[in-house]
Amino acid sequence: MRMLRWVARGVSVGVVACVLAVASAAVADDDLVASVKTTKARTEMSAFLVKEAESAYGKRDWPRAIPIYEALVVARGPASAEARKLADVYALAGRRDDAIDVLQTFSITTNDPDAKREADQAKDRIGAVNEAFGKPVTQISIDKLANQSFKLGRAAFAKKQYGDALVYYSMGYRLAPDLPGFLRELGATYDKLGASDKKVDFYLAYLRRRPFGKNADEVRKSLQANKGVLGRITISSSLPCEEVYVAAERIPGKLPVKEISMAPGKYKAFCLNYKYELGDFERVEVTAGQTAQLTFNWGIVVNKLESPFGRIAVATPDSNDVLLDLGVDQPELGVVVPADGHALRMVLKDDSGAQTKECFVKIAPGQRLVVTWKQC
Repeated sequence: MRMLRWVARGVSVGVVACVLAVASAAVADDDLVASVKTTKARTEMSAFLVKEAESAYGKRDWPRAIPIYEALVVARGPASAEARKLADVYALAGRRDDAIDVLQTFSITTNDPDAKREADQAKDRIGAVNEAFGKPVTQISIDKLANQSFKLGRAAFAKKQYGDALVYYSMGYRLAPDLPGFLRELGATYDKLGASDKKVDFYLAYLRRRPFGKNADEVRKSLQANKGVLGRITISSSLPCEEVYVAAERIPGKLPVKEISMAPGKYKAFCLNYKYELGDFERVEVTAGQTAQLTFNWGIVVNKLESPFGRIAVATPDSNDVLLDLGVDQPELGVVVPADGHALRMVLKDDSGAQTKECFVKIAPGQRLVVTWKQC
């Protein structure tokens, strides 16, 4: 089984004033869902999710546990025990940024000083983990529970209990964002509550979370009526990516993709090439009314260390002190190229350890660099 090397780097495109939006966002529900009055206690409304959440956690089934705990937090709030548990689930699933976001909000909103102290300590501990060793977590839909939640929402809407309907629909959204019809039902509920602006906020939140979801085109079409609300993104790569993910969603088709309408916010993107054993994380920030450019710049290093045979270690784009061993199983491997084009530190060693060479090399995007003992 081949090992892929994940490389994380930051790319900022454009300037956004006070935009708090992260791809694969933790739990970014608008304040109306949190504050709207309901006829039933929120713990009662969400009780049908508890057993399923605990079961998924016990089985370490993170793709299933995440949406169920997200739905519980929608109902019970960011200072709830379920929110604290969600942070743990995110961390165990390798979603460091999401875990930190939830812990930050939990720390701000909890009234328990001991719980606040523990959450702050957990945030610092998780923040020290290198995300370069993470990988995208496939998001799944919990259709059965979502349909149950939507059914309860429709019943509440029919009784003109619009606050209850909003909470039920919002839980259902967290469980299965791509089920058909729920966007219209949620939109109608916001309208009944006199919050058409919140409907736009919700549509933007959906698009951040599911930029290529089944309802994404419908949302884009709806938001086009609001001028200047959306931004755009163009994505390319210096060499082919076999799979590309944005906000943990796989982009259909191949790169390049041009001028895709996106909700403003910060996104994490991932290029995966199995043949050259490369995984490259990049970040991009989309600004309303502007086009952001995201490029995966990488090249190929060819190991031609012969007489004696040797192995190559090359620095990461962010630090020449951090070396990635390219191994010896695959002679041609992908290497991420620094955005500023600076030379990378390279260390060559033979198998016996008797011969070691160190040098700095510049790799251009798309270049196939053949490495020999004489070259370094």
